[in-house]
Amino acid sequence: MKRKNDIIEFVKLMLGEQAAKIFAELYKIGEEVNDEEIAKRLGLKLNVVRKQLYLLSEQGLVSYRRTKGKNGEWYTYYWRIERDRLLGIIRSRKMITLNKLRERLRYEETNTFYICPNCGVRFTFDEALENGFRCPRCGMSLEYFDNSRIVEFLRRKIAELEKIVYSEEKSGK
Repeated sequence: MKRKNDIIEFVKLMLGEQAAKIFAELYKIGEEVNDEEIAKRLGLKLNVVRKQLYLLSEQGLVSYRRTKGKNGEWYTYYWRIERDRLLGIIRSRKMITLNKLRERLRYEETNTFYICPNCGVRFTFDEALENGFRCPRCGMSLEYFDNSRIVEFLRRKIAELEKIVYSEEKSGK
């Protein structure tokens, strides 16, 4: 049950509340079901459900089978969760996220920043120097920006995600 909740929470973080709700319903059903049935069960509009299912499909979390309707005029889509691929996809997304966080941390640690107190736009030292330490938008003098809180936040998030990834690798999840 914990793994299911973790997966649903991850879908929520990745694609939002509605996608997670639809994913959770598909997970609960446990078998192939058409989009109209999902919409009916959740009390959502069919076009909303379809949009979210396509987002889930783009991420490889669900797949569909298409069949022609009885009179041959329209298609019915039957959706299912790709359970055998699910954990691999999520692990891959975690690694991508971890690499992006590390990249951002390197950027934050290797640059000095200045900010426009009027516009709130942040500039690297080189950008500030090119503009004579004046905001190119409003002309105000740029002020030094202490990014230590951003650096600390990134370090904390990286450590949290590394701990999760390491524990999953260790336990073979």
